[in-house]
Parts: sequence; structure tokens; C-alpha cells
Amino acid sequence: MLRFQGWAFVIVLLVSSLAFAQTPTPTLPKLEFFGGYLDAGEFPYTDFKFTGFTLPGDYGTHHGFELSVIRDLNQRVGIKGDFSAHFQGNAFPINVCVQTPCVPVLQTAQLNPRLFNFLAGLELRLGNRHWRVAPFTYALAGLAHATATFKTAGSAFNLSQTTRETGFAMALGVGADVRLAGRFSVRSSLDFNPKWVGRDDNGERQVQNDLRLAVGVLFH
Repeated sequence: MLRFQGWAFVIVLLVSSLAFAQTPTPTLPKLEFFGGYLDAGEFPYTDFKFTGFTLPGDYGTHHGFELSVIRDLNQRVGIKGDFSAHFQGNAFPINVCVQTPCVPVLQTAQLNPRLFNFLAGLELRLGNRHWRVAPFTYALAGLAHATATFKTAGSAFNLSQTTRETGFAMALGVGADVRLAGRFSVRSSLDFNPKWVGRDDNGERQVQNDLRLAVGVLFH
């Protein structure tokens, strides 16, 4: 009887080993790609300084886009590279004096600010990446590059000037991936994104603090 029980135990072990061997272990993707819509909060007031004049405004629109590449090191940790952009366009009338005494000529001008983030850092999974809903957190650092272009064209005169500056930037956030299929998930994230660009009334650099909400598709 003991011999029979021993052989039965061996057979159970063999069957279990074969069963586990036939169950494929999910492979870890080497690279993941994200692309999506980016909604930002209100940006602080900024003085755009051009040659000979200054214009008030800000870098913000609610609308932008975000692109990311994640290199997975293991099931929990990945290295993330992130690029985002915000665009804004404002048109307004200006009066131009071309003679003395002043006889103003009305024409249209445009101010087009642009703000870009170039960030990299770590992304940490808070659970198993193969869950249907997989939460994560991340900490990124890098550079923010801002430009603003002023243009006007009309019967009085034509002018185009661009101002640029670059400063330190960060993004600290959380999010979740909801898997739709084997290689696709819907990703959403919320982060705090301070950027050291822009100038106050005294010409001193200020911090553009922003909350960003991103929604898009993650390709595994």
C-alpha cells in the first residue's frame, strides 16, 4: 500500500510538472510606446520680451499631446523617455503710427507661444503588469523649451520676432493601464509638472506649475 501511494505521488508530480510546462509564461515586452492627448491646467502670466517691446500672455492651452517610450527592466521597473507639447495662437489688433503727427493704421498681429517638455526617469509598477488594470507611478526630470513668435503684416509694416528660453522641468505622477487586448492598453495619468521658464514683471525667471492629465493608447 505504501509503495502504491509512493508511485501515485510521483505520477501526480509528473502530471503537475507537465501542466505547468505547457502553460506559457507571459513574456516581458522590451519596449512600450504611448501616444495620447494631454490636457493642462492654467499657466501663469508671463512677459514675452522681444527686441524693443514686451507682450503679456502665457504658454498655456488646455490642449496638447504626449509621446512616451518605456524600456522595461523587469516586471516592476522601467526607464521612461517622455516628450510633450502645448501650442497656443492669439490674434489681436494693433495701431501703428507711421508718421508725425500720429495717424494710426490698424492691422492684425499674432502671438504664438510654444512649450515643450523633454523628460526621462523611472516608471514603477504598483502591481503585476499583466493585470487587467495595472497602476503605476513615475518620476521624470529634464528640460522645458519655450518659444514665442510675434508676427504682424499689413500696409504699415511687416515684423516677425521669436524669443526662446530653456529651463529645468520635472513630472511626478500616477496612472493606470487598462488592458484591452494582448498588445494594447488604455493609459491614463495625472502628474505635477513644474517648469522653470517664463518671466515675471521684473524680468526674473518664474516657475510654470501645471497639473497634466493624459489619456491615450499604450502599445506593448
